[in-house]
Formats: sequence, C-alpha cells, structure tokens
Amino acid sequence: MAHPDLSVGNIVKLHAKAQRQGDDLYTFLKRELPDISVEERLQYLSAVLNDHFEGYRIDESDEIRDGGYIIKRFVPVGELDA
Repeated sequence: MAHPDLSVGNIVKLHAKAQRQGDDLYTFLKRELPDISVEERLQYLSAVLNDHFEGYRIDESDEIRDGGYIIKRFVPVGELDA
C-alpha cells in the first residue's frame, strides 16, 4: 500500500478543495479518498489542520465515528456562521 502523500502541495490542494464544499473535513476526505484506511485519512486530516487550522472551526453538534475512532467535525470557517 502506498504511503499518504502529505507533501505541502498536496495538502494545500486538499485544503483548497475542502474549503469549496459544504461538508466537514473528515467527510470530505472520506469522499475524496475512499480507498484509504481510516488511519491514513486521519493523517491527511491532521496535516491539513496542522497547516490550515485557522480555516476550520469545530462543530460541537456531533462527532463522527469511524473504525473505532471518534472524530471531531471540523468545518470550513463560515459554514457554522450560515
């Protein structure tokens, strides 16, 4: 299995795409990268938030459960304010 592409360019691309859609970051990554493991998806989530945290807010209304993990919903800034 290939390792996640956590290069700066790829993370910037994923962040930009995530900002243009209405789902939380994890749901976006699950749709965008359906063939990778939960752990790999969490690596992408972590990398995007590490570099672009100011672009997201935590949605406290609920959490996502996937593969035994409980994941906070990070939505693009502005989505919670609508």
